[in-house]
Amino acid sequence: MRINQHTKISELISYNDLSIEAIAAIAKPLRKIRIPVLRRILAPRVSIGEAAKIGGCSVADFRAALVPLGFIWMSDGAEKVNDPFDAAERPSWMDDAAVTVVFDVRPLLEMGQDPLKDIFQLYRSLVAGGILCISNSFVPIPLIRRMEERGVPSYSHEWAEGEFRSYFYKKDTVLSVQPAEGDHISFVPKRLFEQKLARLSALQLVTLDVRTLPMPQPMESILEALAQLKADEVVYVKHRKVPLHLLEELDHFSYRIFIHKQHPGDVHLLIYPVK
Repeated sequence: MRINQHTKISELISYNDLSIEAIAAIAKPLRKIRIPVLRRILAPRVSIGEAAKIGGCSVADFRAALVPLGFIWMSDGAEKVNDPFDAAERPSWMDDAAVTVVFDVRPLLEMGQDPLKDIFQLYRSLVAGGILCISNSFVPIPLIRRMEERGVPSYSHEWAEGEFRSYFYKKDTVLSVQPAEGDHISFVPKRLFEQKLARLSALQLVTLDVRTLPMPQPMESILEALAQLKADEVVYVKHRKVPLHLLEELDHFSYRIFIHKQHPGDVHLLIYPVK
């Protein structure tokens, strides 16, 4: 497989799963790739170049680790040692913030939990002009990219050795993680949901009942099923609640999702791959 700094980490793992340990050995922040839930979330979104920034290492370190596994490195002439964060001028809003909330996500990550849902909840709770500060052992490039897509200004810097802080400024607009009308996620009445379910044969349905599973196993189980889903199959999920965290994770992927709330503690979802 031919690779360069733009190759996604998920492509490396798909080609040779030994790349997981090879990448984890490059730098301490990259050891998080061993955690299955974080790997599923980050690997499809992060390139080798971006992972080098997260790890505070160089693209050359990745090349040295991956070539022995059979990968063919194709230089694009733009390789350089990566700083752990992009040098940027401190924005003026850092000095004018009404309030700053600091959230250290390192304990959650060490336990294998994804703090994304908590991050969005904290951001939404900020008053206009407030700042959410995320403390981590690396610069969370996928989070920064996602927030910037929603118009959220950000700034990152090294706070102390082994600790990076990323700041997200809340303007007058509110970050929305709810699906909009006409989006690929739809809340539907019982009759319509049952009609869609009736059109599917037993061979097409991959049924998951995650209502009794402890967190984060429901999301892990659903992501695992989606990763193995065939083109003509549909995942039918029975959940305790509307899985906002999962919907966020699927936001950039090609799925059509129908949701029906049967009653409190019983939410059903149909997740179709978009062909």
